[in-house]
Amino acid sequence: MPIKGLPSLLDQHWQGDVLVLRLRLDPGLPWFSGHFPGAPLLPGVTQVHWAMHYGRQLPGLVGEFAGMSQLKFQRPLRPGQECELHLNWLADKSQLLFSYRLGDEHASSGRVRLCP
Repeated sequence: MPIKGLPSLLDQHWQGDVLVLRLRLDPGLPWFSGHFPGAPLLPGVTQVHWAMHYGRQLPGLVGEFAGMSQLKFQRPLRPGQECELHLNWLADKSQLLFSYRLGDEHASSGRVRLCP
């Protein structure tokens, strides 16, 4: 059963140091409401929020949000789609790297900096 505000987690596995989650963007998620009427898409701030939420599973990831960089939004994420979220914790830089993918295409990516 999905947790309110989060997508359905279909699968998760490791590819080396990268945690890969397969997510279904359920049409009933509140993030799609009003963003945008007639052509809903997942807001970028939600994508960062989910990356932080799921990133807490990564070994050694500690600290609080301190900023973002290298954000790229290349393809919209829409209701009903399945996507992959790739997460990599760079402990030496205190950065969480994330990327959302639709099949072989990059949808979005960025870096979240954390501070103790």
